Amino acid sequence: MVKFRNIATAFLIRDNDILLMKRSDKKEIKPGFWSGVGGHLECEEINNPRAACLREIYEETGIRENQISDLKLKYIVLRRWFDEIVINYMYFGRTITSHVIENDEGTLHWINKDSVLSHVSFDALSLTLAHYLEYGDSIDNVLTGIVTTDESNKSVTNWNTLQDMKDRI
Repeated sequence: MVKFRNIATAFLIRDNDILLMKRSDKKEIKPGFWSGVGGHLECEEINNPRAACLREIYEETGIRENQISDLKLKYIVLRRWFDEIVINYMYFGRTITSHVIENDEGTLHWINKDSVLSHVSFDALSLTLAHYLEYGDSIDNVLTGIVTTDESNKSVTNWNTLQDMKDRI
């Protein structure tokens, strides 16, 4: 039976750095891997991934919503992981604070944009970050992507604009 896992991930930008988390070595899934800040949507958040994103940011970093500007959903990425379809809502925003708290999830690091891709361990996240670093703020719409593999078994995705159907009325 296929199940669904809904995740909200945030990439906060401060000056020329992006906030990443190195997951704790005690984590059951992907210990020691690098990712953005985020986690699973709670039941009451299933229709509001932004609320989940803000909750996760605060729980994992101590950064409050009023310390974040331009937090926008830029990508929805799907991938198959064994018997699950993982749906990741990826947000990008800016903050002026560099102060973050310690947490049990892992350690937080401000990584320069020029080297951030060498740190990120999850293919869905690295593909998304690579696209964002190339196109960044010029992305006006939400983009969707499905992570697949090419003939050499390398992870790839094709990005598509999630169009508002009201434009067809």
